[in-house]
Amino acid sequence: MLEGDWRIVAVDYAGEALPGRLGSLFITGSRFALQIGGAPREVGAVEHDASASPATLDLVWREGGGREARRLRAIVRVRGELMQFCYYPEAEGARPAAFDSRGTPPAILVRCRRAE
Repeated sequence: MLEGDWRIVAVDYAGEALPGRLGSLFITGSRFALQIGGAPREVGAVEHDASASPATLDLVWREGGGREARRLRAIVRVRGELMQFCYYPEAEGARPAAFDSRGTPPAILVRCRRAE
């Protein structure tokens, strides 16, 4: 369900749009590739739990030796050709309970459309 080429069409932080944060997210199997704006392409591992409520999505970056360097802990939902995921950029280990960027702490809400 999550596999595919997703175009990031909107990113909100604390209820405000973040212009210039558009790009693409490509998920295949347990791997992802992410490119935002003109930044270099990043790659890592995907962990998805569709049985959680709401479903969860973790994007994991690793250092050269395999040690985990960063983990984005999100909730995710897919409806047809649209996907949303929401995460806290600063709260280590925490995961939002709702798809809303406003709150304490503020979250980042990413909206994607499946590429054709």
